[in-house]
Amino acid sequence: MFLAMLKKEIKQVLRAKRTLIMMFIFPIVLITTLSVGLKNMMTSGDIFGSGDEYSKVYYTFNGNSKYNEGFLKFKKGVEEAVNIKFEETSSLDKVKDQVDKYDALAHIEVNDTGFKFYSSKNGEKIKVKIFASIFESVLNEYATYETIGEYNPKAFANLVTNKYDEYVVKKDVSGVRDITSSEYFTFAELALIIFYVSSTVGESVYKENYLTTINRIRLSKVTESSLIGAKVLVGIVISILQTLLIYVYSSKVLDVNWGENTFKFMSMFLAFGIFASVIGAIIGLMAKNDSTVSGILNVITIVICFLGGCYAPLSMIIGISPINKLIYLSPIYWINTAISSMLCGIESNAYFIALGVPLGLSAVCLLAYLGILRNRGGLAND
Repeated sequence: MFLAMLKKEIKQVLRAKRTLIMMFIFPIVLITTLSVGLKNMMTSGDIFGSGDEYSKVYYTFNGNSKYNEGFLKFKKGVEEAVNIKFEETSSLDKVKDQVDKYDALAHIEVNDTGFKFYSSKNGEKIKVKIFASIFESVLNEYATYETIGEYNPKAFANLVTNKYDEYVVKKDVSGVRDITSSEYFTFAELALIIFYVSSTVGESVYKENYLTTINRIRLSKVTESSLIGAKVLVGIVISILQTLLIYVYSSKVLDVNWGENTFKFMSMFLAFGIFASVIGAIIGLMAKNDSTVSGILNVITIVICFLGGCYAPLSMIIGISPINKLIYLSPIYWINTAISSMLCGIESNAYFIALGVPLGLSAVCLLAYLGILRNRGGLAND
């Protein structure tokens, strides 16, 4: 009976031409348009600036530390390699305010115990993460053998150059680099389109109540849970097909290299598709009329997608206060962060958070569904 319900749901989706266009044609148009139209917004040549434009890092020496000399050599090596300028300062409060506003990459304090790295309290942009990776890797390695400068003055400069090549030079997808517009909008807009599955599922669930067909289903051998489960499963299948479609299109047409992380990318979108389908079903069950279903889901979609960076790059949103305090609530933020980190070769736990957040929210929605059944007295029957 469940398979029969699933077959019925698939036929209904295939008859809805507007839904098919929205689910499978519109994503291609949207991704292509944004990738081309906003190309200049995403690409900047040198990650840290070009020409007369450069990124600034402030530093402070706290006493005559044994690490001072190593830091100065690091400073010289970085300034020769990329468009970063270091400036010594003693006005910590003023400098930290500039860092928080993204007018500077970071502030580094050099003391007797090593180095204290301060980045914006509003969240790190991609180039800050890249600089932090170079900084921590080089100076941690330097701290392992503190006398490197005594035995071979050029060794430290070579170490900086090697780490720069490892983290910044665009050798392949596994090396840290900037995100292209095609890459960013491929994944960001795929998440946006997948979340619209919630509206399809929600409206479908509501119509069963509105058309009273759910009453006939309850009189048959099919449980309400089987009906809802079939609709949720169709939503998940749609999200899988959308992901596969965009994978083929972006790879062949937009030259987006999903690389060795293809499975991880797809697993995040699968988890997000499950969340979108489940929340759509729950709203469809709770809504009193058709406009309520679309209204609630449209508001949720706009909020989650905006905070996740679907309408504007995260690099812009993260600088807007107090919105940047809310972005962590969006599952799409974690998906975009995880994908950017993996494409840029930056170590991060964002992938596991990107999986856990939508699956956790799905579990909460399922608990809400059980509560609805219990209030209706239908839990025992199901």
